[in-house]
Amino acid sequence: MSVVAVPIVFISKEPYVLFIRRARHLLRHANQIAFPGGVVEDGETPVEAMFRELEEEIGVAKHHCSLLGTLSSTVTGKSNLFVQAFLVQIDRLYFRLNKSEVQDLYLVSLSLFDRISCDEIVLPNGSRTCRFVIDGIVIWGATARIIRDSLVKIKQLLEGFKDELSNHPGD
Repeated sequence: MSVVAVPIVFISKEPYVLFIRRARHLLRHANQIAFPGGVVEDGETPVEAMFRELEEEIGVAKHHCSLLGTLSSTVTGKSNLFVQAFLVQIDRLYFRLNKSEVQDLYLVSLSLFDRISCDEIVLPNGSRTCRFVIDGIVIWGATARIIRDSLVKIKQLLEGFKDELSNHPGD
């Protein structure tokens, strides 16, 4: 089982989704746009694995995050791994990329996904998936399906998070 964090940061009170570009030299999913994540190790829960991967890949410690909820799951096409996604709000815009795993970082306004579609594509093996193309960047496969299938839930969870923050302004 694998897990990914769907990280959200707020810039000028607007939510942005954080994506990584995996390093070119990796054996699996090299150079692809993805979410921070990886395989759940023996003895850890999916949530523990997700927070471990966030810190390992982009340098964000658990105490700088709020777990907002569970999102859609999917199965990767190439490696056939079950992937569970979690929505996480990160409270700072400081990242330390692990260059052995992560090449780049991208922030995409959540509202942009309301205006573009996840276009269906047929892979060489005949299976189907979808992709978002944003300014020449292609987000496809499991990552694109998680966004497409979780967009409504992401907005609901963020609304609840904003409500919670406004109810406890000085905490």
